[in-house]
Amino acid sequence: MRWKTLVFGATALALAGSCLAYAQQPPAGDHAPAPPSTKRLEDRAAAMEARITAHKAALKLTADQEKNWPAYEAALRNLAKLRAERRQEQKPTDPVALLRQRSEDLSNASVALKQLADAEETLLNSLDDAQKQLLSTYAGNARDRPAKTKD
Repeated sequence: MRWKTLVFGATALALAGSCLAYAQQPPAGDHAPAPPSTKRLEDRAAAMEARITAHKAALKLTADQEKNWPAYEAALRNLAKLRAERRQEQKPTDPVALLRQRSEDLSNASVALKQLADAEETLLNSLDDAQKQLLSTYAGNARDRPAKTKD
């Protein structure tokens, strides 16, 4: 009985180890991973739309505050668009080309983040304390989600 348990345990361990080793294998060849499917990108876009709509509703903006919302919303959408484009890009295998592409991505992100900061500052200055807390929570959550790219 003890012998059968030992053989069974060793077999289970070997199978589990081989599954883990196989799961960690890099993609075949030097190709970059395939970009996300269109369905997945559409899902992300829909989720972003829902978050923007829900947050605007939660803020309960006054007519004066409402004037500052379009610039903030446009900046959020622009940043989301840049992230989506970056996810769809085929990453070059040449290290120099990869650095150049990454530099361009960072430059574009810098401009988009400055636009968002300017729009958020204007909107934030028009809000009361409770609204500022809501905006801070929303903006913090949006910023805490790192872009999942492999460069």
